[in-house]
Parts: sequence; C-alpha cells; structure tokens
Amino acid sequence: MENVKLKNMPLSSLASNFVIFITIIIPLNILAQNSPIDSHSPHFYELEDSLVNIYNIDPQNEQNLISMGELYASEKIWDLAIDSYEKLVDLDPDNPDYLYRLGGTQAAYSEVVSKFKVLSLINTAKRNLIKSASLDVEHIYSRWALVQILTELPQILGGNKENALKYCNEIQNISFIHGLISYHYFYSFQNNQDKITELETDIVKYIISTPSLFEFNYFNFVVGRLLATQNDKINKLSIRYLETYLANYSSADRFTLDEVYYYLAYSNYKAENINSKFLIKRAKEAYKNNQKKNPNLNKKIEELDKLIRQ
Repeated sequence: MENVKLKNMPLSSLASNFVIFITIIIPLNILAQNSPIDSHSPHFYELEDSLVNIYNIDPQNEQNLISMGELYASEKIWDLAIDSYEKLVDLDPDNPDYLYRLGGTQAAYSEVVSKFKVLSLINTAKRNLIKSASLDVEHIYSRWALVQILTELPQILGGNKENALKYCNEIQNISFIHGLISYHYFYSFQNNQDKITELETDIVKYIISTPSLFEFNYFNFVVGRLLATQNDKINKLSIRYLETYLANYSSADRFTLDEVYYYLAYSNYKAENINSKFLIKRAKEAYKNNQKKNPNLNKKIEELDKLIRQ
C-alpha cells in the first residue's frame, strides 16, 4: 500500500516528506568533540576569523579547511561547511575521507534545503559517499551513511534496501560490532522483530566479551540503551557507555539529553546507586527544556521518578 501511495504523490511532496537523520550520518569526530559553540558568541567569531585569515594566506592548507568545515558543521551552518569540504575535494579528488565529509554534510544539508533542491543534493551526496567507499575498502562511516540513506529513502527517490544490506555486510567485514549495529538499524527500520531480537542478543554478547567504546557517539548510546534493558548484572557497563555519550554530547547528536539522563537514571537505579535521584531530576529538567516533546519518554521519566522516590 505504501508504494501505491508514493507513486501517486508528486516528487516535490515526496522530497519534502523525506527526513535524513543527520546526527547519525555524520559522526562527532567530523563535527565537534565537545559542547557546541554558540554561533552568536565572540568565541565562535574569533575562531572563524582565525581560520578565514589562515585560508586567505594559505588557501591550500588542507587541515585548516577541515577545521573550517568542522566549525561550521558543529553549528549546522551546512552551506559553509560544504563549501570548505568542496575545496578539500578540489585539492584531492580521490581522498575518501574528504569525499565522506562532503557527502555526509550534503546529506545533512538536505534536511533543511527547499524541496526543489533536496533530490539533487541527496543524489550528489550518494555519489560522493559511494566514491569514498569504493576508494577505501575499510571506510566504515561512508558505508554507514549509505546504509541510512538507502534504507530510509523510498525507492522512487533512490532508496535501495538490497544495496543497504550489501553495505551492512561490508561494514561487518571491517568491524563485526559495527556490522551488527548496522544490521540492527536496518531491520529496526523494517520493523523485523525476529531479526531485531537476534541482533540485540549478538550485540550484548559481543559487548560483554569485548567492551570497547566507540569513536562515533551514536553507537555509544545505542549500546548503552540496549544494555540498560538487559539483566541487572551489566548495569555498570550500560552506565559506562551512556556516560561516554554524555561526555561527548553536542547538539549534533541525535539522542537528546532527556533520553540520555533517563537511561542513566534507570541503570543507576537498578544498580542501587544513590545518584539515580540526581539523574532523574536532570532528565525532567532536560525534558522541560526540549522543544520536541516525547510524551512516551515523559511517561517513563515520571514512572521512574516515582520508583526512585519510594
């Protein structure tokens, strides 16, 4: 039924209804590692002026262009970030990291451009990401971005579930745990509960035996949240991943602070840690300040608050 509806919708409506989860596509090592800079603060403009001055003196300074792209991306000033990464690709057209930065940022920008530009931008992003993946057989993140785009886009706009699974397999050949999480993402989007359960079991087993943290903050939260819903013996491990996500959090991250503090409070409550009271309070404060309200999350926060107060 969904495909029939799509075929009857104009492309402009399809484009405007498509939303890329930009905070998944671009890992934090490409954005800002710490709290984002307020784009209206003198600190932001000081950094920008410094980087622009360096560019004016040395326009081929690749590290400076990377820093410019990261600064603008951390503030979601996508057009200027793209301009910086385009200059990088012009300097080195076959650099897989530069192509990934450009493609990932273009995919992020597609969320906010006009519906008349989104299709062209997404197609350009896909080409850059595909080229990045083809140039570097071990580039996880270009493949991860492609998994998301190909999974989320309807077929009429360039989505391709078969190719998404192909990239999941390539990721797993590079890193087993990254592959498991990629497959989990794919089948979660397909709402395949049997596969989801199977993959969650495999992820938990792997993490317990090899508890390494992730450079990409999104994965830290996914694993931390998953561990929080398991048995009480791994609460400390759940807390470790969630605290890592919180320590590296910026506005570029997909999962919001109210959700992070809720799962931290939940894990600490199960571990009988006294700081669960403080954490659930922070969750309530973060929910109040979050412009995008999630009633289901709020219900969970209130229920946990009552349990902690008992």
